[in-house]
Amino acid sequence: MKKILLKNLYSIYLTLYILWWVSVFIIISDEGFNPLKDIPWFILFTLILTFLWVIKFKFTNDNSIIFHKDMTTNNKIIHLSTIILMTIFMLFFS
Repeated sequence: MKKILLKNLYSIYLTLYILWWVSVFIIISDEGFNPLKDIPWFILFTLILTFLWVIKFKFTNDNSIIFHKDMTTNNKIIHLSTIILMTIFMLFFS
């Protein structure tokens, strides 16, 4: 049960991480790139993703980077639909 929870937490964070990248591109296209303001966020969110991946790998022996090995088709559809829909909303309503 804990293994499934870890895998799903990683997948949820990966979905949020991808959406964060969409927002980064939107912000940079509007405001430009500010290294002092933007690089720390990149480092923080990427370190969290890497940390979650290491925990997932260590406890579940699942080395997949995109979501996780045993992910159901419905779960993949939900994550990908969320990414696509939120990306569309972010692009057109920002």
